[in-house]
Amino acid sequence: MKLEELGEFGLIEKIRKGLPKSDDFLGIGDDCAVIPCGDKELLVSVDTLVEDVHFLKNTDPYLLGRKSLSVNLSDVAAMAGVPKWAFLSLSLDKDRNISWVDLFLKGFLDVTKEFNVFLLGGDTTSSEVLTVSVTIIGENKKGSSIKRSGAKVGDLVAVTGKIGCSFAGFSALKNGLKGNDKFKLAHLNPYPKIMEALSIKEYVTAMIDVSDGLIQDCSHICEESGVGIRLYWERIPFCYADFVSKEEMLCGGEDYELVVCFDRRFEEKVKELDGFNIIGEVVEGSNVSVLKDGENVELNNCGFKHF
Repeated sequence: MKLEELGEFGLIEKIRKGLPKSDDFLGIGDDCAVIPCGDKELLVSVDTLVEDVHFLKNTDPYLLGRKSLSVNLSDVAAMAGVPKWAFLSLSLDKDRNISWVDLFLKGFLDVTKEFNVFLLGGDTTSSEVLTVSVTIIGENKKGSSIKRSGAKVGDLVAVTGKIGCSFAGFSALKNGLKGNDKFKLAHLNPYPKIMEALSIKEYVTAMIDVSDGLIQDCSHICEESGVGIRLYWERIPFCYADFVSKEEMLCGGEDYELVVCFDRRFEEKVKELDGFNIIGEVVEGSNVSVLKDGENVELNNCGFKHF
């Protein structure tokens, strides 16, 4: 069997099955690993960005620096934690201009200042393909991290922000569309929803960030919680972009918004919070469904996959 047949998540599950299970820590299966540390727990996540896979060759280095850290901070946000420390590894070609490195680092370090995160180290290597790898470490009070596995039948589902703006920006960049700067920035300069996660934390049973697409990321909650999720088309806050379809927006990914499941007893409390839209509910089953005018929307091969 080739990787293309196994698929990205099949590969992850293959690795996961070969690892010992423990009640002392949380490993593969969530946005961050959770490691007990005294009266706190550490949240650890690694993300790798590869040229011509995650970003185009001519991407602004300052914005790439920002995004490289922001996508990791989003993993900590998805656990309702506070990011603290980062490690950065860069694989660069020998002919790259130092001014590119300066701009990249400025973008990266500007985000560390905005979120009070400290860059502690990393690695540098030579490579023909530009690769950026970041490890983030966050903190939480022991036992307070929000996982993907806590959703219960009857919970409501909400999302922050707009869905599909990043995909619209990626499409504009890839196809050389002029203008559309707000969409391009949504893709190139995502903003991790740290404060939003903390504001809703006391009501949440499960949470994930939208990195692979709303449908696919909701399916991760379904898988880990053993439930189904039903979304209502008319409630989804789609981005206002007329050059991509709403179906594509549901599957496009890299919005880095938050999907939260919460006990419906707190519906009015959540409605009072800024930036959250209630878009569905947790139901019995194992899959994600989207209802439009009472009919299921067919979404095939939905969500980003590397293999």
